[in-house]
Amino acid sequence: MSKENVKMMFAKMAKDEVFHKRYTDLMQAHQQETEKNLADKLIQLGKTAGFEFSNEDLLAARAEIMDMANSNKELSDNDLERVAGGGQQKLLAVTCSICTIGIGCAAVSLGGESMESGGCGARMSTTKKC
Repeated sequence: MSKENVKMMFAKMAKDEVFHKRYTDLMQAHQQETEKNLADKLIQLGKTAGFEFSNEDLLAARAEIMDMANSNKELSDNDLERVAGGGQQKLLAVTCSICTIGIGCAAVSLGGESMESGGCGARMSTTKKC
């Protein structure tokens, strides 16, 4: 497939709600599949070290650990700077781009988001503040 066909597909996605829904469904299924594969690998890794647990145990422990990490946590100066400077948005945009091999960012960009309006390009830019 040529690069131009890829661009035309994302342009169609920005205009065609049904086609965009198909893309969204595909990305959600991919994310669920990826999460399941990772959970299976973590369970297997635990077994090799003598730790037996199920997927449900893994999810419950992860939620508990995240709750403990986030409870009553005072923000450091660095945390405050990241929040004020949009660091989390930049991290989210980069993570989205990596997880979707750049396709998610391209879809957002072609859907009307640009550097000027604070789209993926702006969040990932190293030269422009978000």
